[in-house]
Amino acid sequence: MVGPVPHGIARYALALWNGLPARADRTYVALVGRDTAGVTAQRPDDEIVVTRAAFLSPLEQAELPVLLAAKRIDLLHATSFSVPAAWRGPLILSLHDVTHLETPELRTRGRLLYYQRVVTPAAKRAHRILTVSAYAKRKLAETFGVPPEKIAVAPNAVDLPIPPGQRRHGGVPVLFAVGNAKPHKNLRLLLQMREQLTQPVQLVLAGAGLEPLAGRGVDVVGTVDDQQLARLYREATLFLCPSRSEGFGLPPLEAARLGAPVIVANSGALPGIWEGAALVLSPDDPKAWARAVDDLLLDRVSLDALAQRCIERALEFTSWAPLLAAAEAAYASALT
Repeated sequence: MVGPVPHGIARYALALWNGLPARADRTYVALVGRDTAGVTAQRPDDEIVVTRAAFLSPLEQAELPVLLAAKRIDLLHATSFSVPAAWRGPLILSLHDVTHLETPELRTRGRLLYYQRVVTPAAKRAHRILTVSAYAKRKLAETFGVPPEKIAVAPNAVDLPIPPGQRRHGGVPVLFAVGNAKPHKNLRLLLQMREQLTQPVQLVLAGAGLEPLAGRGVDVVGTVDDQQLARLYREATLFLCPSRSEGFGLPPLEAARLGAPVIVANSGALPGIWEGAALVLSPDDPKAWARAVDDLLLDRVSLDALAQRCIERALEFTSWAPLLAAAEAAYASALT
């Protein structure tokens, strides 16, 4: 799951690998893709195996069981819905959301078949499922028909580098969002919002496939590395997350940790994380987003107070220790 472009599941998988404790009775093997970046040995006996199969390709289902058998693996932790259907040993499964099933435009015949044949059986046979929010836990239990007590919640954490210097002040306000072209990210709402603002702003979008949204005061910077992303968060007057479906939603917390006030959609896991801190608005009401942005840009006191509340909320999510503890408990239980 750790490739050249950072995303939430990649950060999760890398934090897990880097943080697992060295133990005399255990060794760890990482299965990584050909374009993996940043996965290195962390303990003396670590082994890193590069697979030939591309992520979610048919070859993956054939190759991974062979590698697991060759390495005499006793327990597999699949850090996403990429899991070999033929594996019958102890399984810990991390599932972050059911966005592909919740979003009509993403619910293709191929994806439905994959969830039916691979993910659902894996969820049922897994010794433990780890997820990232109470919302995701509820949706996973409903979707896969597994008892809630089989699912442990361990949230994501913010570990972006904090760039030196102060936040940007003055000039044209910068509204920043991170996402991709998938419909559930709902970034087109921000274009509709921008048309209704009474003040000039610069709308900046980062992520893959967003080039068609560029123009008329909308800057698309494409995919960026962690250093560039941290700088963009630092320069944002406001960070906006209008997504309709998030199992957790790491970018708003990253933005807040770097000082940006945040507005999020009232959908998925976002309100459970942000109520009482960020502004929480309907993902279907661009007028409400425009009014909120206009009001904040005209009221520096309210904008600063929002930023402070968001910073305080982000500081609650700065450690991967809950994930490492949940993983260790799951491993110990499965290997007993």
